[in-house]
Amino acid sequence: MSGNTPIFLFRSLDVVRGGLTKAVLTRANALVKHFDKVVFLTLEFQPNFREIRKELYNTGKLDKKVEVINLFDDIGDNKKRMKRNKKDEIQEKGYFIFKDLNNDQPSYRYYQNGLYIKYKRYDNNNNLLFIDYMNESRTRYQRDEYNEKGVLVRSRQMDLYNNKPKLDRYFNNNGTCYLSVWLNPKTGEQKRTHYFNKKPKEYKALYDLFSEWIEDKVKKVKNPIIMSDSRSTDNLVLKVKNKNAKKVAILHNNHYKQPYDNSSEIKKTWNPFFENINEFDRIVFLTEEQKNDIADKFGKLKSYTVIPHAAIPVKKSRSGIKANYNPHLAVTLARYNSQKRLDEAIKAFKYVVQEIPTAEYHIYGFGPLYKDLDNLIKRLGLIDNVKLKGFTSDASFTYKTAACSILTSDYEGFGLVLTESLASGTPVVAYDIKYGPKDIIRHGIDGFLVHKGETKEMANKIIEIMKNKGLRERLSNNATDVLRRFSVSGYDDNWVSLLKEINKK
Repeated sequence: MSGNTPIFLFRSLDVVRGGLTKAVLTRANALVKHFDKVVFLTLEFQPNFREIRKELYNTGKLDKKVEVINLFDDIGDNKKRMKRNKKDEIQEKGYFIFKDLNNDQPSYRYYQNGLYIKYKRYDNNNNLLFIDYMNESRTRYQRDEYNEKGVLVRSRQMDLYNNKPKLDRYFNNNGTCYLSVWLNPKTGEQKRTHYFNKKPKEYKALYDLFSEWIEDKVKKVKNPIIMSDSRSTDNLVLKVKNKNAKKVAILHNNHYKQPYDNSSEIKKTWNPFFENINEFDRIVFLTEEQKNDIADKFGKLKSYTVIPHAAIPVKKSRSGIKANYNPHLAVTLARYNSQKRLDEAIKAFKYVVQEIPTAEYHIYGFGPLYKDLDNLIKRLGLIDNVKLKGFTSDASFTYKTAACSILTSDYEGFGLVLTESLASGTPVVAYDIKYGPKDIIRHGIDGFLVHKGETKEMANKIIEIMKNKGLRERLSNNATDVLRRFSVSGYDDNWVSLLKEINKK
């Protein structure tokens, strides 16, 4: 075991995870085998933080030896066991109640003497999530949020002009407000902050409390190595004054503006990173291509290193059911957001269906564009062929059912879905974008790379795989070589070596 202490500075962890969260959990699980202590410091307010942490531990998604500390949970001083409040009842005497039919979760509007008084939303287990309170003009002036035990955890005072929060108050288990944060209702910026404890303190912004809290946690561990996996946490890492602390930035995403290649400028959110690039002890890239692009523009630094994500060996399906491969099925696992350009994948599949009427395309995920994608499917007449399937917790089983997987993203940082698909023996048809596909997919060997935006070209490759059983079998047999090329042992060795050697810089 090493005397260094890896510290992940991260916004939030959750059970339903995107690629970034999955990547940091994988790294934490690898590092905890080699270091005496591994810590997650998370910064976002999560009403059910403890339940999330418990489920991550119990499901094995995060090793129980990895310590996870959330700022709000920590400073709220919630050491006493939380008692469950009496379950909130939907029916309330003295109100006329109308169900909101436009929401997937149970939601209700409450009227009294002709006035709209409040709005309640519950989760699918009928646990109260929040209550919105209305004034005589039907304008929301307050939202009270509750955790899974029915305890009030945050109350938000709303700006009456734009319906956005202007003051947040946070409550501990005994109902006492321990923190108040004023917000700019136009920008959401978290401004003047008051911390109420034995030594109450005022901060110019919540960010300053973040910085002080991180500094306090870092000084309590031996030889801290703080890792920033997002450009939103870079400055917080760099502000740490502890002389023993080493600082590592990991680049998970594309740094260019649209169209996300060398022809474009750098994203504004990346400017602070590049302005302070020399202050990091190590900078970890996921692909050689991105390292070379940044070196060309900002110079070669000794701190640069490339550690791709590992391809995780396929485990037995959680359901215990053997996946039956459908030669006319394609799948995608992705968030329903603009980056993934699922609209282009659906348009490409229109060509596939014209050639193979029984072909199906299943898209697993969640996100804000669900309705837009659903409308596109209907407009193109593909409701019998293209299905939005929701989140899947068994990626490998899902891939194994398909002839191929599809990736049409505008940009990526690596693309864990690519290695997951190949590890399952499922070839990939992907846009040749920055970054990831050309580092992972071997064109014509375990999948195909097509020009970005060329939906007809993509459709032709999908059709080729679906129609040519021999081709699909050859691509599939070659695909699992990804486990050797991006091995777990190599990944573990690279990260452990980097974090053990960093103090010798």
